[in-house]
Amino acid sequence: MKNGWLYGLVFGSIWIAIKMLAFALNWKLDEIQIFVLLNMAFLTAAIALFMYRKKRNGTSESNILTDIKAGLSVGLPYTLIVSFFLFFYYRDIYPEFNQKKRAAYEQKMDSPAEIAAIRKGNSALENKSDAEIVEMARKNTAMMYDPQFTLSVSLLALLVYGTLNSLLIAVIYRRVVFRD
Repeated sequence: MKNGWLYGLVFGSIWIAIKMLAFALNWKLDEIQIFVLLNMAFLTAAIALFMYRKKRNGTSESNILTDIKAGLSVGLPYTLIVSFFLFFYYRDIYPEFNQKKRAAYEQKMDSPAEIAAIRKGNSALENKSDAEIVEMARKNTAMMYDPQFTLSVSLLALLVYGTLNSLLIAVIYRRVVFRD
C-alpha cells in the first residue's frame, strides 16, 4: 500500500505542475472546466495504474474490498495534495480569480431582469425587496468563491470520486481484465 501513496503524490504533483505552468503562461486561467476534467483524468489514471500493477504482481488472493482499499490508498493522498494546493492557489497565488468572479456576479445583479429571474426561480424570495435579494446573492457569492469553501468542496468531491473510481475499476478488473 505504500506505493499507492507514491502514485497519488506523483500524479497529484503532475497536475499541480500543469496548473502552475498554465498560470505562468497565463493560459485559460478563468476556465476551470479543462483543469477539472484533467484532474479527474489524473485521479482515474493513478488509481487504474496502481490497481493494475498490484493485481498483476500480486501473489496473494485478493477480494473486492482489498482492491478498493488499494484504489483508496492512491485516491487519498491525491485528494489531499490537490485540495490543499487549490486552497493556497486561490488564496495566495491567484486571488484575482475570486475577485473577478464576484465582480462579474455583482455587475450581473445590477440588472432588474436578473433580480426578477432570481425572484421567479425561488418562491421564498417573492416577498423580498430587490436590496434584500442582492444582499443575499452577495453573501452566497462571497461564500462560494472563498478558498476555504473550495477546499471543502474539492476534498469532498475528490474523495467521493476516488471511492467510486476505486469501486468501478476494481469491478472492471475483476470481471473483464483478470476474470476471477
